[in-house]
Amino acid sequence: MPMLDLNGLRFHYQQKGSGPDIILVHAVTSNMSVWLFSNIMDVLAKDFHVTAYDMRGHGASDAPASGYTSADMAEDLRGLHLALNLGPAIIVGHSYGAVVATHAAVLYPAMVRGLILSDPYFPGLADLEPNLADMEGWRDVRAALVAGGAELGPDIDFTRLFQVVADLTPEQKQHFSQTMGESSLRWLLQLPRLAKTTCGRDVFAPAGLTADRLRGIQQPLVALYDEHTSFGATRAFLQDSVANITIETVPGARHLAPLQSTDAFSQLVQKHGRRISQMGAGPPAQPALEAMGAP
Repeated sequence: MPMLDLNGLRFHYQQKGSGPDIILVHAVTSNMSVWLFSNIMDVLAKDFHVTAYDMRGHGASDAPASGYTSADMAEDLRGLHLALNLGPAIIVGHSYGAVVATHAAVLYPAMVRGLILSDPYFPGLADLEPNLADMEGWRDVRAALVAGGAELGPDIDFTRLFQVVADLTPEQKQHFSQTMGESSLRWLLQLPRLAKTTCGRDVFAPAGLTADRLRGIQQPLVALYDEHTSFGATRAFLQDSVANITIETVPGARHLAPLQSTDAFSQLVQKHGRRISQMGAGPPAQPALEAMGAP
């Protein structure tokens, strides 16, 4: 199992293929297996040198007590990029992984050739999406847990979710499995290791990735919004505010395009990855900003 030591933490990663660099960044509460088991990594490896990794607190990577904002994780991504001696990379990010990818593009522009973002929601634009708790995925998980006797409030609260899952009895886990399926239970059982961290709070912090920072993105940006996205207002903001943007719809998907519409998602990433890779190596470096590491 390939591992990297970065700033005192160990990160699990995998690489495949050759060509321009492309980095895959999974969602919070997920891990890099989303790219492996869906065959997305193999598809992209036909054209690219593909790197996927487990973010801190996820998969086989270390889970420190703190440091889960998009700025923190963008620094992890920069460390991985440097340690693996990658060239200017196209970064593909799903959900919170899209936030991390975008923050990396803002902080370290010379590292990022382009962005392909899957159904992103940005904490810095939270005022545009006041009904986050109405997301279908959250409603389904919450309903299954509550039906099994767990107590979750009406609002999205990952800190509470992590602790509730850590405290589930065997009977409650069995009920969840019968309601949501075995694969959903396997996903759920990853969450307790985050219960003693600041992840649940950190991932909802803007961490400096404001609307103005988003407006200033220079790299080519592709936003792949799911057909049944909950983030229409965010999509409209990006469409109106980011200069070099392309927006497409992933048919049939409900925030989990890499799993729910794998073929369509893979084809769109491959198409736009090829296009971006032919456009050059991105904007010039900004040494002062990189040296500061400011969010």
